Amino acid sequence: MAGPWRLALAGLAGTLLGVGLGRFAYTPLLPALVGEGWVDATGGALLGAANLTGYLLGAVTAARLGRAWGAVPVLRAAMLAVALSLLACAWDGGMAWLGFWRLVAGVAGAVLMILAAPALMAYVPAGDRPLVAGIVFSGLGVGVMISGTLLPWLAGFGVATAWAGLGLLSLLVTALAWRRWPTGAPAPAAAMAAPRSSWPLWLFMAAYATDGMGFVPHTLFLSDYVARGLGQGVAAGGAYWFVFGLGALAGPLLVSRLAGIIGFPRALTLALGVKALAVALPLLSSTLLPLGLSAFLVGALTPGCVALASGVAGLLAGPAGHTAAWGRMTALFAAMQAGGGYALSALFAATGLHAPLFLAGAIVLALGMLAGLSGLWLMKRMPP
Repeated sequence: MAGPWRLALAGLAGTLLGVGLGRFAYTPLLPALVGEGWVDATGGALLGAANLTGYLLGAVTAARLGRAWGAVPVLRAAMLAVALSLLACAWDGGMAWLGFWRLVAGVAGAVLMILAAPALMAYVPAGDRPLVAGIVFSGLGVGVMISGTLLPWLAGFGVATAWAGLGLLSLLVTALAWRRWPTGAPAPAAAMAAPRSSWPLWLFMAAYATDGMGFVPHTLFLSDYVARGLGQGVAAGGAYWFVFGLGALAGPLLVSRLAGIIGFPRALTLALGVKALAVALPLLSSTLLPLGLSAFLVGALTPGCVALASGVAGLLAGPAGHTAAWGRMTALFAAMQAGGGYALSALFAATGLHAPLFLAGAIVLALGMLAGLSGLWLMKRMPP
């Protein structure tokens, strides 16, 4: 049996590569893509939306792939797919070429996000599981921090160099994690039972789904807003993305403490409300402190809401239904994320402004908080 810290590092590598690099690294690279003429602003937004569509496809197929081929082989293949997609984007083959590979990165990223932690937990002692889970999901923040510092520097040598450097780094991460995965780990959905359906569960599913659209303005457009919208340049956009990464690194551990005090449902509802305010902060001021606070809070609550939503699924669906309920929540989140990506891309294309994007994200998150409050109200009236 592999040691828990060895397994935690494998999971961290999976989320770092699948989402931290394969997906979120695109955000600080977008201004350079537009600046060098690979895409225009609308095309850049559509590439981001293609990645979100891939994430949706991966979310609805990950459990099936895990059952058919085994979690570890699928995880390894997904890591290789992300690395290959990043290397392929080093050639400017046009929108169809780049869009296809961003789609591939999205599919593989969702597979890594959904299968990694469940594949590891069966091999981790119960007392170590909360900390190991926090380490696994902190890979998102590590990836964002790396991309926020490395990519603006690489972009100075050209977009092709930046993509190639990202791909080579991903191959290195894949190689380092290859033997750390537990051999023969069971597919996380293999013993999936039907969750107990209830109105509070559906309301919290809806609440979590709003987060799929609510964080899109930051994860797709924050760096571009700073770099081009405010005219501060690619390096400044990357610096705010680094702050987002600091938040994402701290978020899972912070929200786990909060959930231990007030419970998962209340913590998720509160997190969505705070996130709505954080997404709206750029509407109030474009100065250093509000933008930095916005980046940090949205960064912290991006993986933080993932952990809280999973906890709510386990509480309301019961242990036997946890995996199935979490799968449904993830699929709804991914659908909202993909739809929100295209909708906000269209909004940006129509207006050429970033402010409407932040406003839309904040409104959707506020609706999610209201859904959570409704779920809490119903929970109080349910028989124990």
